Amino acid sequence: MATTLTLAHLVLTPALACVVVSDLLYRRIANRLLLVLLTFWLLCTCIQLFQGNLDLASLAIGAGIALAVLIAGYLLFAIHWMGAGDAKLMAVLCLWMADQSLLFMMVTALVGGLLALMLPLVLAIERGIAWALMHIDGWLPRPTVPLPHALREQPLPGIPYGLAIAAGALLVLWGSV
Repeated sequence: MATTLTLAHLVLTPALACVVVSDLLYRRIANRLLLVLLTFWLLCTCIQLFQGNLDLASLAIGAGIALAVLIAGYLLFAIHWMGAGDAKLMAVLCLWMADQSLLFMMVTALVGGLLALMLPLVLAIERGIAWALMHIDGWLPRPTVPLPHALREQPLPGIPYGLAIAAGALLVLWGSV
């Protein structure tokens, strides 16, 4: 069976890998990355529109869910239950997922639950990666990597939920190939 790779596969896969590393090591999801994802989504949507391949119903579903996710995410951010980067990432990914947005959110919630159950293991892996990164950076003439939060005196609490969001998006994206 032949697989069909789309621009979504080519754009989202490396971008979400960056999200995983960034969220795991620094508990941050860069706004620049989110803007790049949004820009590529707009470009893909315009290309589909000009080619006559744009499914307006799917676009409307994705945009509506993205707006709802963004509003809910900011309310959760306001009460410190969710990171702003996580909320923005989920909203942008809902645009990409279009009519599969609800599936994406359900898969993300399931992966998030597994992540919470495996949190001690995740934190150990996080410390190991952080230590290795700092060790490699120490070989450079001028250290360039900021200290990951896992190696600080008081690491940030909580779950790096960008991992669950990225996994949910990739499972839905690659599961539809």
